[in-house]
Amino acid sequence: MSNTNKDVVLGWCAAISVAVIWGVTGVVSKPLSMAVDPMTLVFFRYVTAVIGLSVIFMLTYKNTKINKELGHSLKIEKSDIFKIAMCGIVGQGLFSLFNFLSLGHIGATENGVVQGMNPFVTVFFGMMFMNFRMNKVQWGAFLVSALCIYVMSVGPSNKVEGGQPWLGYLFVTCSVLSIACTAHLRASLAEKYGSVVSMLMQYISVAIFGLCMVLSMGLDLSQITIILSDPLLIFLLIFLGTGISGVSYVIQLYSFKKIGVEKSSLSLNLMPLVGYVVAVVALGEDMSFFKTAIVTTIVVALYVFNAFDKKETQPTTQEKPVNA
Repeated sequence: MSNTNKDVVLGWCAAISVAVIWGVTGVVSKPLSMAVDPMTLVFFRYVTAVIGLSVIFMLTYKNTKINKELGHSLKIEKSDIFKIAMCGIVGQGLFSLFNFLSLGHIGATENGVVQGMNPFVTVFFGMMFMNFRMNKVQWGAFLVSALCIYVMSVGPSNKVEGGQPWLGYLFVTCSVLSIACTAHLRASLAEKYGSVVSMLMQYISVAIFGLCMVLSMGLDLSQITIILSDPLLIFLLIFLGTGISGVSYVIQLYSFKKIGVEKSSLSLNLMPLVGYVVAVVALGEDMSFFKTAIVTTIVVALYVFNAFDKKETQPTTQEKPVNA
């Protein structure tokens, strides 16, 4: 195998790894959200993420080959502090909080399917504020996906004891809106400061915000003992905070370099399918032809949507579209 072919294979492996890591977010979060209240879990998650990204920064900031993309300084301009705080609190904090809340009402399968709508919602915000446009094929892909979400919401779904499915779908929709509305701003900050530095600062802001909320609400931080007493929960928290919120970005950057942003981003279309399969295997959620058909249709629609975005859709300004 030539070095070029090897690089391509490694690039695709990295891209698919990111899709798998992000695709299992709902599955990883489910046991944690059942053990700890959502707001306190948000705080625990981002404290773990801050520790993980701090380690990554310390290992990479002197490496001139990669610190241009990851970041080489923690110095942030005053004019960007509010932007970073908003991306952290809204794009990360509220995203996680609503996501955790939804898992008390719907299964990880349903959660993952709605989270898979992120690219659509991101482009909608781009249309509203960045002069992006969708072509007819993309509109068709979006409408098919939206119909699939509706059919899943009214069809047979995984039952959660004491849960209200409609409330779960509302929470996960708010979660998607939270992260999608900050996607373009997060991308600009990452380009300016580097992906690791930008995300680290966002995680610090949401960790501080989370601590303030936990203390003001009188929540019990000793809940961490629940996690520390269970090796599985410890692993899930570390994976959620450091793996999903940290290492995955470095892996994604590697895939960008090997196969390009477009091809790497297309692999993220697999996320709903990954979440569905893992939820069935790991959590014992129902597997049916009905759900399989819906998830597969959404994956195909996502592929069509993103493929046509790269080939045909161009913004009316000099800005380029940014995937979440």
